[in-house]
Amino acid sequence: MNRDPQKSQHDPNDPVWDLLRQVPRRDAGPRFVDDTVRAARLSTAAEPWWRRLWVPLSLGGLATAGTAALAVFLITQQPESPEAVPIVEVTPPATESLDVLDDLARTEALSVAADYPAQFTDAELVSLITY
Repeated sequence: MNRDPQKSQHDPNDPVWDLLRQVPRRDAGPRFVDDTVRAARLSTAAEPWWRRLWVPLSLGGLATAGTAALAVFLITQQPESPEAVPIVEVTPPATESLDVLDDLARTEALSVAADYPAQFTDAELVSLITY
C-alpha cells in the first residue's frame, strides 16, 4: 500500500475528505421508515439447513418403510419348506475292526516301499517286511 503510516486515518488534508465535503447532504425522506419496514417484511429469510432437509428425509423414510413392507410381504408369501428328510445313519458292520484297518495300512506302506525303495533305509525296509 502507498499509505504513510505516520498519518492518522482521519487526516483533514486527505483528498478523499475534500470529496466527501463537496457531496450534498441528504436527509431521510418522510417515507423512509415505511419503505424500510415494507422491504424487511417482503424479504424472505433463508430457511435453516434442517428445514431444507425435511422433504428429502421424509421421502427417504417413506421409501424405506415401503421397502420394508414389501420385504415383509414377500417373506410371508414364501411357501413353507418341505419336511426335512431324516438323515440315515449308517453303522459300520460289526465284523470290521481295527485289525482290518491295520492290515490295510501295512499293505499300503509295503506298496509304497515297493514303488520307491530308494526313499527308505535298509532298516525301515526290514521292519516293514517283518512287521
